[in-house]
Amino acid sequence: MVEPVLRFLANEAGEKEGLGDAGIETFRDEPYASCAREAGQNSRDAATGLPEHPVRMSFNVFGLNHADFPSHEILRSTIAACSAEAKQDREKEFFANASKVIGADRIAVLEIADRSTTGLVGPPDEEETPFHSLVKASGVTAKDTVDSGGSFGIGKNASFAVSDLQTVFYATTYKNGESEAFAAQGKVKLVSHTDPDGKKQRATGYWGDPEGFRAVTDRALVPEWMARTEIGTSIFCMGFRAADDWAERMTYSLVSNFFGAVHREQMVFEVDDGRININRNTLEGLFARQDIIDAAERTGHQADLTFAGQLYRCLVSDNAEEQVLTIPKLGKMRVRVLIEEGMPCRVGFIRNGMLITDNLRHFGHPLAQFRGSRDFVVVVEPDDTEAGVLLKKLENPAHDGFSAERLPDAGKRADASSAMKRLGKELREIIKATTGVKHEGSVVLDELGRFFAETGKTDTPDDPNAEHDPERYTYESKRRKSKSRKAPSPAGGEQGGRSQTGTGSGGKGGGSGSGTGQGTGGRGTAGDREPVVLREVRNLIRSDSSGAATSRELHFTPEASGPIELMVQATGVNAPEGLIVTAADAGTPGSGVLTVDVKDGERCKVTVSFDEPYDGPIELIAVSRAEVEETPA
Repeated sequence: MVEPVLRFLANEAGEKEGLGDAGIETFRDEPYASCAREAGQNSRDAATGLPEHPVRMSFNVFGLNHADFPSHEILRSTIAACSAEAKQDREKEFFANASKVIGADRIAVLEIADRSTTGLVGPPDEEETPFHSLVKASGVTAKDTVDSGGSFGIGKNASFAVSDLQTVFYATTYKNGESEAFAAQGKVKLVSHTDPDGKKQRATGYWGDPEGFRAVTDRALVPEWMARTEIGTSIFCMGFRAADDWAERMTYSLVSNFFGAVHREQMVFEVDDGRININRNTLEGLFARQDIIDAAERTGHQADLTFAGQLYRCLVSDNAEEQVLTIPKLGKMRVRVLIEEGMPCRVGFIRNGMLITDNLRHFGHPLAQFRGSRDFVVVVEPDDTEAGVLLKKLENPAHDGFSAERLPDAGKRADASSAMKRLGKELREIIKATTGVKHEGSVVLDELGRFFAETGKTDTPDDPNAEHDPERYTYESKRRKSKSRKAPSPAGGEQGGRSQTGTGSGGKGGGSGSGTGQGTGGRGTAGDREPVVLREVRNLIRSDSSGAATSRELHFTPEASGPIELMVQATGVNAPEGLIVTAADAGTPGSGVLTVDVKDGERCKVTVSFDEPYDGPIELIAVSRAEVEETPA
């Protein structure tokens, strides 16, 4: 075999190809989290299946000098040619940065390596093999199991999203009969361009055997860092965009998506040369680790991390109730319900060890409102292959939802839709039966009878002044009175939009003049107070060094614009009690409530302090701030 080299496909038709590769653009918004999730899923699908050998993955960064970077000069000259032809601002900025990265003395490389997998089985240049599907196929997958995690062949592009050179190298060792085989190849995705020899080239180039753009199968022809000997796969993202918190961002993604597989000891992860270890023993602590929480919050995914932690709690708790549903045309689904204070009243669907979604919105069951229930969280998983296969077919490329419209056959679409609607209905019935609050008016305390003597029978009438017989007396439940402190209310009204359910009841605002009659300078009617719906409400308790809850960080998205008044209530088994807001980092506190300006659909964050420490569950009520008119004298 000749020396491997980087070559681009000839552009004989003169096609124009830009940077907007659909596969890569899919993962631009969250490159680190997407790269970790998609790589983890691919390795999970390539597991050997041996219970005693979980899939092991590592995410590490190292540096390369120019001499150790395959075809470094060819890639640098190609980037220069692309930069010279760039017309759009985006392309100019990309290639200006790429020129700096490829010209640096040390070039960062992210290595994603797995063990206890089958590797990328070849032959590498034979169509429909895993190696060929990963490197040379578009929108194609070649998974051995019918209910594997990936089904679209799109996730492999996530590795390019974290490369400032959009260049990725692959190396694998796999079983070839009784012996082992090696294969390696590199792939570059830039833009169509003209090379230094004046030849028009396409955007895609391959590093390997130049004869037919084939993979390298001789381990002696690749650099030492690429010469993998252990069975499994290594992916190298060249020119890695190494943000300061890249490891924490990948960790929150791995923890949030694969907590089920990690808990069942099917997967183990190491990040940043073992600085972060993700396994069954460390999983619970990682959900509460502040640097990981901060990384998730910076990218807007703290709520996802929190929800995953609550689902994990459902999986491990001895208090969770579990049952298996058999749904016609779907199969068996395992449902696990945990009732616990502070749980989000949400449902999480896991497939193949990976969290997919929290709803069946496309089947008429958003699973977003559960009135009259106690706090709970539910985990739903396929319990047989039949159910796993159908859910795979319904799953979208982003792995965050199910839809029957993905099935081309009309009959199968109808069957799938019917089955998923049935699943949603039965889930609601289970949640209602399990989590609904049950009230009992009275109870006979027979179990206390052994502590009291039997008085015997007599014809004498009962003495009305005598003590009651504890064996026979019926104790009736009495509604507990709330504390004497009155809950603060928004000025001019008593009610407003409630945050937990996304709905609310409006109240009438009003005032009165001073004294009797009209009064001078008194207030007239303030008008109708409109409730304001708050969506995606989240809160985070902030504590001091002694552990006392000193403040509460509130996050919400309002469905209104302008000034609103927020009231915070402590919720529990009795009537909600108002919390007095004394300070805030935004808005204006007053009379125990907070006035803040908001915009419809714009995410809000505000940290409030109360007049006394409180670390229990809360509820937000919001109303629009009505304009107050002065009554004429």
